[in-house]
Amino acid sequence: MVDKDVWRCAREEIPAHQAVLVELSADGCSGWGEASVFMTADYNSTAEVLLRRMKDVRPLLRDADPTAPAQTWDRLRPILADCPFALGALDIAGHDLAARLSGAPLYDHLGLPDPTGRSSSYSIGLDTVTAMVDKLRRVPGWRLYKVKLARAGDIDVLRALREHTDAPFWVDGNACWRPEELFDVLDLLPDLGVVALEQPFGTNEVAAHRRLRAAGVLPVFADESVTTPDQVASAVGVFDGVNIKVLKAGGITPALEMVRLCRESGLGSMLGCLPESSAGASAAAHLAGLTDHVDLDTIALLATDTGHGALLDDAGRIRLASGPGTGFVPDWESPAHIEPAGSLL
Repeated sequence: MVDKDVWRCAREEIPAHQAVLVELSADGCSGWGEASVFMTADYNSTAEVLLRRMKDVRPLLRDADPTAPAQTWDRLRPILADCPFALGALDIAGHDLAARLSGAPLYDHLGLPDPTGRSSSYSIGLDTVTAMVDKLRRVPGWRLYKVKLARAGDIDVLRALREHTDAPFWVDGNACWRPEELFDVLDLLPDLGVVALEQPFGTNEVAAHRRLRAAGVLPVFADESVTTPDQVASAVGVFDGVNIKVLKAGGITPALEMVRLCRESGLGSMLGCLPESSAGASAAAHLAGLTDHVDLDTIALLATDTGHGALLDDAGRIRLASGPGTGFVPDWESPAHIEPAGSLL
């Protein structure tokens, strides 16, 4: 798949991205999931590994109850714990299939609030100042912009963007900033309309994150530091909230658990995304009624897509696809499909 612009953050640059599309079928219905080929060294997520590991669990999937995806996730987790995107894609497809079999939209099948109309942020990817301003000007009217900065000291970027919008900024360091650089400019950020900071420092910089939160200037959200339910407790006292990403969590089943744990721990929540197509983003959109903030702009950034599903309108508000489950329908004629369709099971 290709985005409208090259996707850049402080950590990496991605001119195009790949994913494995997953189909689970039962009783004439199909559920769809997606595993991103992303941060492959961290998440064991090369296309070859994802396909091999999912094929390894074919016997278990054949015997699984298609109406009980959480039960299937419990059985898969010990096998795929080291390959969370494969686990997540199968869990997403399983939940989609169960909802389609019931004839209900996924959010309704799960007993969740209707996410229609929830607003997503829009990410301004790292680039030259001029290019970042151009990106913002192409999408006016969104309620929140997530700004990727290479360094905490890049205040000139925020000042330039501020000239073109009154909307608040959510600033993401992607775990690459130096603590001393941020503390030097921290007090300037609220006046520039910054309302939160996301994972400014590396995962090993616990003391720096704790000090930043204690300063009380801006809320601080975890991303890379907290990806699974068992890590939520470690965020208490260090972060103010967690960006929950379905694939990093290992699927819808653990993502829902993370939302619950955040609420019980007094942590805020954001529903985030990876570079994904409509297959994965449509599933995540059905969870958007649960979290405090939403960042599902991947579908707005795509130039090519694997199919048709949830959309974001011109102001970034969620519009679900019609029909049961996630509503995603693959488009096999799309140039996003670079390999022939094949059967996993």
